[in-house]
Amino acid sequence: MALYIDSAYLDDITATAQTIPLAGITTNPSLLLDAQQRGQQLTPSQVLTQLLERVSGTIFMQPSLASEEEAYQQTIAFLGADPTRVIPKIPMTQAGMRLAQRLKREGYHIAFTAVTTVSQAYAAAMVGADYIIPYYNRLRRSGVDPSERIAQMARALTNHPTRILAASIKSSAEADAALLSGAHDLTVPPACLLNMVTDPETESALTRFEQDWKKMKIS
Repeated sequence: MALYIDSAYLDDITATAQTIPLAGITTNPSLLLDAQQRGQQLTPSQVLTQLLERVSGTIFMQPSLASEEEAYQQTIAFLGADPTRVIPKIPMTQAGMRLAQRLKREGYHIAFTAVTTVSQAYAAAMVGADYIIPYYNRLRRSGVDPSERIAQMARALTNHPTRILAASIKSSAEADAALLSGAHDLTVPPACLLNMVTDPETESALTRFEQDWKKMKIS
Protein backbone atom coordinates (compact mmCIF):
# COMPACT_ATOMS: atom_id res chain seq x y z
CA MET A 1 0.00 0.00 0.00
CA ALA A 2 1.14 3.53 -0.68
CA LEU A 3 -0.10 7.07 -0.26
CA TYR A 4 0.48 9.66 -2.96
CA ILE A 5 -0.36 13.35 -2.92
CA ASP A 6 -2.55 14.56 -5.77
CA SER A 7 -1.24 18.08 -6.36
CA ALA A 8 1.11 20.23 -8.41
CA TYR A 9 1.36 23.12 -5.95
CA LEU A 10 4.85 22.92 -4.49
CA ASP A 11 4.17 24.61 -1.15
CA ASP A 12 1.25 22.29 -0.36
CA ILE A 13 3.28 19.24 -1.34
CA THR A 14 6.30 20.23 0.74
CA ALA A 15 4.17 21.05 3.79
CA THR A 16 2.12 17.85 3.61
CA ALA A 17 5.23 15.71 3.21
CA GLN A 18 6.36 16.85 6.65
CA THR A 19 3.41 14.97 8.18
CA ILE A 20 2.35 12.25 5.74
CA PRO A 21 4.70 9.47 4.54
CA LEU A 22 4.33 10.05 0.82
CA ALA A 23 5.30 7.47 -1.79
CA GLY A 24 5.22 10.21 -4.41
CA ILE A 25 3.12 12.73 -6.30
CA THR A 26 0.46 12.50 -8.99
CA THR A 27 -0.13 15.48 -11.25
CA ASN A 28 -2.31 16.22 -14.26
CA PRO A 29 -3.03 19.23 -16.50
CA SER A 30 -5.90 20.41 -14.26
CA LEU A 31 -3.67 20.38 -11.17
CA LEU A 32 -0.89 22.18 -13.04
CA LEU A 33 -3.37 24.84 -14.16
CA ASP A 34 -4.70 25.21 -10.62
CA ALA A 35 -1.16 25.72 -9.32
CA GLN A 36 -0.54 28.33 -11.99
CA GLN A 37 -3.72 30.17 -11.09
CA ARG A 38 -2.55 30.21 -7.48
CA GLY A 39 0.56 32.08 -8.56
CA GLN A 40 3.02 29.27 -9.26
CA GLN A 41 4.41 30.45 -12.58
CA LEU A 42 6.32 27.34 -13.64
CA THR A 43 6.17 25.17 -16.73
CA PRO A 44 5.29 21.49 -16.27
CA SER A 45 8.95 20.59 -16.77
CA GLN A 46 9.99 23.12 -14.13
CA VAL A 47 7.40 21.73 -11.71
CA LEU A 48 8.79 18.25 -12.32
CA THR A 49 12.34 19.42 -11.64
CA GLN A 50 11.26 21.05 -8.38
CA LEU A 51 9.36 17.96 -7.30
CA LEU A 52 12.37 15.74 -7.93
CA GLU A 53 14.46 18.04 -5.75
CA ARG A 54 11.98 18.57 -2.93
CA VAL A 55 10.28 15.22 -2.40
CA SER A 56 11.42 11.61 -2.64
CA GLY A 57 9.40 8.96 -4.40
CA THR A 58 7.61 8.50 -7.71
CA ILE A 59 6.22 11.37 -9.75
CA PHE A 60 3.39 10.79 -12.22
CA MET A 61 3.28 13.21 -15.17
CA GLN A 62 0.53 13.31 -17.81
CA PRO A 63 1.21 14.34 -21.42
CA SER A 64 -1.22 16.00 -23.78
CA LEU A 65 -2.67 13.60 -26.36
CA ALA A 66 -3.58 16.28 -28.90
CA SER A 67 -0.92 14.72 -31.14
CA GLU A 68 0.41 11.19 -30.60
CA GLU A 69 3.95 12.06 -31.70
CA GLU A 70 4.01 15.21 -29.56
CA ALA A 71 2.66 13.18 -26.64
CA TYR A 72 5.51 10.72 -27.10
CA GLN A 73 8.13 13.49 -27.26
CA GLN A 74 6.65 15.23 -24.20
CA THR A 75 6.63 11.95 -22.28
CA ILE A 76 10.24 11.21 -23.21
CA ALA A 77 11.18 14.69 -22.00
CA PHE A 78 9.47 14.01 -18.65
CA LEU A 79 11.20 10.65 -18.36
CA GLY A 80 14.53 12.27 -19.18
CA ALA A 81 14.38 14.19 -15.90
CA ASP A 82 14.76 10.89 -14.01
CA PRO A 83 13.54 7.66 -15.63
CA THR A 84 13.84 5.83 -12.30
CA ARG A 85 11.34 8.11 -10.57
CA VAL A 86 9.02 9.46 -13.27
CA ILE A 87 6.04 7.44 -14.51
CA PRO A 88 3.90 8.77 -17.37
CA LYS A 89 0.15 8.84 -16.78
CA ILE A 90 -1.40 7.89 -20.10
CA PRO A 91 -5.09 8.67 -20.72
CA MET A 92 -7.07 5.51 -21.41
CA THR A 93 -7.95 6.07 -25.07
CA GLN A 94 -7.04 4.34 -28.31
CA ALA A 95 -4.25 6.86 -28.86
CA GLY A 96 -3.17 6.33 -25.28
CA MET A 97 -2.99 2.58 -25.83
CA ARG A 98 -0.72 3.07 -28.82
CA LEU A 99 1.52 5.44 -26.85
CA ALA A 100 1.63 3.06 -23.88
CA GLN A 101 2.65 0.10 -26.00
CA ARG A 102 5.43 2.15 -27.59
CA LEU A 103 6.75 3.17 -24.17
CA LYS A 104 6.54 -0.40 -22.81
CA ARG A 105 8.53 -1.70 -25.79
CA GLU A 106 11.22 0.81 -24.83
CA GLY A 107 11.26 -0.50 -21.28
CA TYR A 108 9.44 2.27 -19.39
CA HIS A 109 6.95 1.95 -16.54
CA ILE A 110 3.51 3.35 -17.32
CA ALA A 111 0.18 4.16 -15.70
CA PHE A 112 -3.21 4.49 -17.36
CA THR A 113 -5.38 7.27 -15.99
CA ALA A 114 -9.15 7.86 -16.11
CA VAL A 115 -9.81 4.11 -16.21
CA THR A 116 -13.53 3.66 -15.65
CA THR A 117 -14.47 0.15 -16.80
CA VAL A 118 -13.34 -3.39 -16.09
CA SER A 119 -12.55 -3.96 -19.76
CA GLN A 120 -10.30 -0.90 -19.79
CA ALA A 121 -8.52 -2.19 -16.69
CA TYR A 122 -8.02 -5.57 -18.31
CA ALA A 123 -6.72 -4.04 -21.54
CA ALA A 124 -4.29 -1.93 -19.51
CA ALA A 125 -3.01 -5.05 -17.78
CA MET A 126 -2.50 -6.73 -21.16
CA VAL A 127 -0.27 -3.82 -22.21
CA GLY A 128 1.71 -4.32 -19.02
CA ALA A 129 0.62 -1.20 -17.17
CA ASP A 130 2.21 -0.84 -13.77
CA TYR A 131 -0.78 1.16 -12.51
CA ILE A 132 -4.36 1.89 -13.46
CA ILE A 133 -5.97 5.00 -12.00
CA PRO A 134 -9.77 5.00 -11.54
CA TYR A 135 -11.42 8.22 -10.30
CA TYR A 136 -13.46 7.31 -7.24
CA ASN A 137 -15.51 10.49 -6.78
CA ARG A 138 -15.92 11.06 -10.50
CA LEU A 139 -17.31 7.54 -10.92
CA ARG A 140 -19.82 8.30 -8.17
CA ARG A 141 -20.89 11.54 -9.88
CA SER A 142 -21.44 9.66 -13.14
CA GLY A 143 -23.88 7.30 -11.41
CA VAL A 144 -21.51 4.35 -11.01
CA ASP A 145 -20.94 2.71 -7.62
CA PRO A 146 -17.19 3.35 -7.35
CA SER A 147 -16.59 0.78 -4.62
CA GLU A 148 -18.24 -1.94 -6.67
CA ARG A 149 -16.36 -0.91 -9.82
CA ILE A 150 -12.97 -0.95 -8.09
CA ALA A 151 -13.79 -4.32 -6.55
CA GLN A 152 -14.63 -5.66 -10.02
CA MET A 153 -11.34 -4.33 -11.38
CA ALA A 154 -9.47 -5.91 -8.50
CA ARG A 155 -11.08 -9.29 -9.23
CA ALA A 156 -10.26 -9.02 -12.93
CA LEU A 157 -6.62 -8.23 -12.15
CA THR A 158 -6.13 -10.90 -9.49
CA ASN A 159 -3.42 -12.66 -11.49
CA HIS A 160 -1.74 -9.52 -12.84
CA PRO A 161 0.83 -7.26 -11.14
CA THR A 162 -0.96 -4.09 -12.25
CA ARG A 163 -1.76 -1.95 -9.20
CA ILE A 164 -4.99 -0.01 -8.70
CA LEU A 165 -4.19 3.56 -7.69
CA ALA A 166 -7.47 5.20 -6.69
CA ALA A 167 -7.73 8.93 -7.37
CA SER A 168 -10.41 11.62 -7.06
CA ILE A 169 -10.63 10.98 -3.32
CA LYS A 170 -12.54 13.80 -1.63
CA SER A 171 -12.87 12.57 1.96
CA SER A 172 -11.52 10.10 4.49
CA ALA A 173 -14.68 8.04 4.01
CA GLU A 174 -13.98 7.74 0.29
CA ALA A 175 -10.39 6.76 1.05
CA ASP A 176 -11.65 4.04 3.40
CA ALA A 177 -14.13 2.75 0.82
CA ALA A 178 -11.58 2.67 -2.00
CA LEU A 179 -9.10 0.69 0.10
CA LEU A 180 -11.72 -1.76 1.32
CA SER A 181 -12.88 -2.26 -2.27
CA GLY A 182 -9.47 -3.46 -3.38
CA ALA A 183 -7.43 -0.39 -4.32
CA HIS A 184 -3.75 -1.02 -3.65
CA ASP A 185 -2.79 2.64 -3.38
CA LEU A 186 -4.41 6.06 -3.00
CA THR A 187 -3.63 9.50 -4.34
CA VAL A 188 -5.30 12.22 -2.30
CA PRO A 189 -5.37 16.05 -2.25
CA PRO A 190 -3.28 17.71 0.49
CA ALA A 191 -6.08 18.76 2.84
CA CYS A 192 -7.77 15.36 2.63
CA LEU A 193 -4.47 13.59 3.29
CA LEU A 194 -4.04 15.54 6.50
CA ASN A 195 -7.66 14.83 7.49
CA MET A 196 -7.02 11.10 7.09
CA VAL A 197 -4.86 11.07 10.23
CA THR A 198 -7.38 12.91 12.40
CA ASP A 199 -10.79 12.05 13.82
CA PRO A 200 -13.10 13.82 16.32
CA GLU A 201 -13.07 10.80 18.66
CA THR A 202 -9.28 10.78 18.65
CA GLU A 203 -9.15 14.50 19.39
CA SER A 204 -11.66 14.07 22.23
CA ALA A 205 -9.56 11.32 23.81
CA LEU A 206 -6.40 13.40 23.54
CA THR A 207 -8.10 16.39 25.14
CA ARG A 208 -9.02 14.21 28.11
CA PHE A 209 -5.46 12.87 28.34
CA GLU A 210 -4.03 16.41 28.39
CA GLN A 211 -6.49 17.42 31.11
CA ASP A 212 -5.46 14.42 33.19
CA TRP A 213 -1.78 15.22 32.74
CA LYS A 214 -2.40 18.66 34.24
CA LYS A 215 -4.23 17.13 37.24
CA MET A 216 -1.32 14.89 38.22
CA LYS A 217 0.97 16.23 40.98
CA ILE A 218 4.13 14.78 39.45
CA SER A 219 7.08 16.98 38.55
